[in-house]
Amino acid sequence: MKTLFIPIVLSYFSLLAAVSFAQRPDTMQLTKQLSVLNGKAIFSFPTKANNIQREVDIMSADRNANEETRIILDINDMRLVFFVQELFALSEDHLFEKIAADNQKDGLVSRVLTDRNNLYSVLSTPTSLDSTQDAILLNSLIVKTPDNTLFRVYALINPAAFKWKDQFQKLSENVFQTLAPGIRQINLNAHTEDHPIFGTDKQFHFQLPENYVVTIDQKYDFQVFKIQKYRPYSDTNWTNITLYNGHHPYANYRDYGFRESDMQKRAGLFLGKPVNWFFFYIPEEHFYCKEQIISCNELEEGLLVHIAQTSNQESSLNELEQLIEQITLLSK
Repeated sequence: MKTLFIPIVLSYFSLLAAVSFAQRPDTMQLTKQLSVLNGKAIFSFPTKANNIQREVDIMSADRNANEETRIILDINDMRLVFFVQELFALSEDHLFEKIAADNQKDGLVSRVLTDRNNLYSVLSTPTSLDSTQDAILLNSLIVKTPDNTLFRVYALINPAAFKWKDQFQKLSENVFQTLAPGIRQINLNAHTEDHPIFGTDKQFHFQLPENYVVTIDQKYDFQVFKIQKYRPYSDTNWTNITLYNGHHPYANYRDYGFRESDMQKRAGLFLGKPVNWFFFYIPEEHFYCKEQIISCNELEEGLLVHIAQTSNQESSLNELEQLIEQITLLSK
């Protein structure tokens, strides 16, 4: 499975909580239960820990609570962060061996931490800590929830906390051991979903095959539907569909220096109307994309829908196009 990028989660160190460092981190009582990933699981944290969403610029949608959670504990100038990411992955046979093999390549040692009540987790610890980083990785945890899906938690400290690295590492493990199931489970069955289109009296009707889900990002004047597929942990294939609804779309091909005249055209359908998809491929990134910006005045005057279908395998784009062609409009 492709290694996920650890985001910059230790920003704004100057905004420190007025917490008295009266005890060692590893002896702190875990009295505060906080859910992660919008109720997918629960952990217990020290009382001063808080769920603080990562900031975004004014032009971007807020972080999606189904996709990430950031829990911060500040002790004077020291910071411990638990950063949680949805992996859009499924458990599979020999999961531990596959996780351990992946992590060994990155210099981590793995062991099973939880195996009870349909919860399973694998703790991975670096064999050495890199004190030169702004975000220093202490531990990583992959969790299987009762719906058979996986998420990951990174425990990281800032350089000021490095002098207490062993104690913070133990604290993070103590937190991980409190893992409990949440109330939200992923519907992985083939099903349909209806979602209102922001600023209109219509809604999209999605027909989702097995293991597909829709998540929604929204800001003041735009909305993005994301269709993703849960795949086995060791499956290296990935696919993604985004539908941007707004007035200021931006085509992906421009990021790679292409012009519209450079694009291959491939015929398709959206809402029953013909579409000429722009297609391009970036070999060094194994990145395939079909996209188009479509005028949808029937929904709202001047509304533009930017649809992008992306994958690391060209053959997967056919499956994505079928999903796009099955989208229909309903009245609210």
